[in-house]
Amino acid sequence: MKILVLCTYPIRNPVHGGQLRVRNMVDTYLRAGHEVQVVGVLGSDQYPPEEGFVKFPGHEALVSVYPEPFLMEDYAISKLFAESQIWFERLAAKVSIVPDVIEVVQPWLFGFCQRYVVQACIQPAIVYSSQNVESSLKERIVRSYSREKRALAVADSIHTAEVAAISGSDGVICVSQTDLDWSRQHSDKSMLLAPNGVKPWAVSDEGNTAAKTIVGGKQFSIYCASAHPPNMTGFFEMFGGGFGSLMPDQSLLIVGGAGPAIAGDVRVHQSAKLAERIVVAGIVSQSCLEGLLDLAHCVVLPLTQGGGTNLKTAEALWSGRYVLATTVAMRGFEDFLGAQGVFVADDPSDFKRALRHVMALAPLQLSDADCNKRKRVLWDESLSLLPSFIEQIEKEKNINV
Repeated sequence: MKILVLCTYPIRNPVHGGQLRVRNMVDTYLRAGHEVQVVGVLGSDQYPPEEGFVKFPGHEALVSVYPEPFLMEDYAISKLFAESQIWFERLAAKVSIVPDVIEVVQPWLFGFCQRYVVQACIQPAIVYSSQNVESSLKERIVRSYSREKRALAVADSIHTAEVAAISGSDGVICVSQTDLDWSRQHSDKSMLLAPNGVKPWAVSDEGNTAAKTIVGGKQFSIYCASAHPPNMTGFFEMFGGGFGSLMPDQSLLIVGGAGPAIAGDVRVHQSAKLAERIVVAGIVSQSCLEGLLDLAHCVVLPLTQGGGTNLKTAEALWSGRYVLATTVAMRGFEDFLGAQGVFVADDPSDFKRALRHVMALAPLQLSDADCNKRKRVLWDESLSLLPSFIEQIEKEKNINV
């Protein structure tokens, strides 16, 4: 079977969650014996060029279809490639297979997909691959720096695009039960729950050495996150207002793009003791990250907004360390609520109190049963039903044609 995947970021060298999810989905299809082509648009000028992708269109092109693309670049890209003949043809020219299935990752290229199948005179099965409820997420992001009326207008536009993708597809893939329940309100087509996951790792000598260079001999908790706005929001909501959770010989290590962003934010100095306890590692190699997770006493997940499921939660669970998370961070991993070593708190005071408690505990020792349960977060397990689901959708489409 030939599968065309449409998305707005390259996946050859995945870094952020969306890239990692698509890369692992593609690998799952390939292992099942399917032919896959990934085609799309580079949704940012920060992405490197990749075969099959049209370059980032730029502000001038985006503003021609949407007056404020800086608020909704994804949405502007969606309109541009569905409505502009020139940009539509540029993307269509990248497709080199006649697909049996087209998987549209997030709603942004669904309009292009609909136009493409008509102009190419083909009738593939179309699967919408959701990563969260986009309209809710974008509304919260825009609301954080714009007026409420503008945020509601943004959410309404994206909601329309999102529902069109769900209702217009032959099948839907969701990352959490919450998202699947929401999607079910807009379609009675087949749906698959395929949570986010993580690849297993074994700490290398190189990773262990690099990690020890960063943390020395201190006991530490670790927060791994990009500079994505919701990560900043959650961090300061949970750790603001005074920070007495760590002893002088303990630290909170921040790994990823979130570190410099947090350290440079005025709010870090407005929360007593917070700046003193933070160590910023910045972006590190995968081997170093694995070493840091292995040395950490606790992984913190202070997320307060966002849909879908968080890849960092899967990473935290697989690390075998204590996990301190909000309910939002545990979305899609509800079966771990109450599990050994997992603590959940949503009130900032409770969250900081829980961190103080966890950091005073002896290192976590998981039972064999708990270790086996945590294997559920591996990609091979979370995406195990994906090939058979796609095959069934394609079969049903052929029957109905």
